[in-house]
Amino acid sequence: MQSNLIYAELLKKVKNYSDNELKNISLKYLYLKFNLSSSDLLINKTVPWNKKTQEEFKIDIKKLTNKIPVQHITGSEFFYDRVFHVSDKTLIPRPETEELVDVIIKSEKSNHKKNILDIGTGSGCIAVTLSNHLTSNVIGLDISKAAIDVANKNNALTSNKVSFITSKIENYIPEEPFDIIVSNPPYIPKSDEDKVDKNVLIHEPHRALFVGSDPIYFYKIILEFSKKHLKKNGSIYFEVNQNYIGQIKNLLMGYDFDIIKDLYGHKRFVVIKT
Repeated sequence: MQSNLIYAELLKKVKNYSDNELKNISLKYLYLKFNLSSSDLLINKTVPWNKKTQEEFKIDIKKLTNKIPVQHITGSEFFYDRVFHVSDKTLIPRPETEELVDVIIKSEKSNHKKNILDIGTGSGCIAVTLSNHLTSNVIGLDISKAAIDVANKNNALTSNKVSFITSKIENYIPEEPFDIIVSNPPYIPKSDEDKVDKNVLIHEPHRALFVGSDPIYFYKIILEFSKKHLKKNGSIYFEVNQNYIGQIKNLLMGYDFDIIKDLYGHKRFVVIKT
């Protein structure tokens, strides 16, 4: 079937979105489902089509109308420079996290092999991307076995070079110290749940989003872990909740650290040098 016809069907049959939202969602769906780019639409590229594809497409239209995330429908999302497996057991990778990865890659490029730990790895997109771009041994840690299962699927993108482990950071004792620790931990206190987009609340794992009453709990735990397991002259990279940046600063008194803004101007990343 011609790609423009598929696009037109999406615009015609998917409901419950504004015009701009629908266009963006349809383009995302076409890319993740059929690997169709905007350029492919311009030349009206043909997509292999059969009865099975048609039935799947009908089901997907219903799911989109019910506001199920495109990424959960296709089981995939683009992150940094490739498409990753995702599921409803993992967070959908965000552009802000791509920025964090870019900061790490640009800061840590060298021929010296580095031991890297990704805490709360989820789909493994951070760990896999760092493994592909840095001379490194990478370990990804997550409490959720379902998330680690997804991460191990993505490990094929590294020829299975990343070691993914199911464990709480509080219980994890590594065999060797690390040069780099990175984490995008849960940082939304449950008291802020009403401020989170309803669709995110419905479709994404709460364990990966929310922390109890202390929004900087995991930063405290990771800093304690780093005292024992981060090499001298090592680095810690955090994604943070800018609403609690004051508490983060107080926690880091005595540390050498920088706060970096994301593309939206939010104080989103913290880089700590030990």
